[in-house]
Amino acid sequence: MASNMSCIGITARDQEDFGRRMSLLLERSEPAGKSGAHELRVWSDASGASVSFVLSKDGVECATPGFRAGSRLHARAKRFASDPDCRFCDPLLVDIVDAKGELFYPLATQLDDLLLTRERVNEGAVLELGLCAFAHGLDVWADAATFEAAQEGKEVKFTTESLMPSGLFPLDGTERPPAAEAFITGRVLEAGLRENLATGETFQHAIVQTYGGSYDVLASPQELAAPLEPGNIIQGDFWLVGRVTSGLAEAPRPGLLRRLFRS
Repeated sequence: MASNMSCIGITARDQEDFGRRMSLLLERSEPAGKSGAHELRVWSDASGASVSFVLSKDGVECATPGFRAGSRLHARAKRFASDPDCRFCDPLLVDIVDAKGELFYPLATQLDDLLLTRERVNEGAVLELGLCAFAHGLDVWADAATFEAAQEGKEVKFTTESLMPSGLFPLDGTERPPAAEAFITGRVLEAGLRENLATGETFQHAIVQTYGGSYDVLASPQELAAPLEPGNIIQGDFWLVGRVTSGLAEAPRPGLLRRLFRS
């Protein structure tokens, strides 16, 4: 199974090699903002790949891979759930909706700039999201006809455009915290290999149409027998991460906060 980092062209021989690669990207990162005692720094390059680092006086507390998504979805914000391992990875729970606000499905996703935007996501707000789906295993069919033929005889059949918010379901019958995961079947609209300029490694990018809208899909080439092409049908387990591109509340001004605390 591919790692999230390998889906944007960052692989490592071992933990020590991974640490060196992260240190290099951190050195090349740019400051994005601060919240309290923490700072967000972001490395990105022309491929669209990015890594968001949350730093404190003790060092790096979180490193989240991302990608500059071209796809857009409409969502209604609900609340943030709690990640048991990292508070900077708390998933945002939303309802994916159509242009009229009608529900497609609930979903959980991480935000790679959570440090700066958490307090700007209001419950019930209508958001525009650019979401990326990092493949943790991927099956590919040449076209819709081939996929539909493969469904024959199966007890559980999927349409060519379907999404199951698997991160909201129990795992092996055991309740768990919401996770930014989905099982997606979709049609490839655009596809191409990208080169991570920091590592020289390639990764697969595609825009995939599924139920409820389109997602930017990222995958390690090692997961694929051949590069994806428009018209392919893909299916697999995905980790979701993205950004709110519209609908955030205005950030409070520091001076205003000081006046409010004094009053």
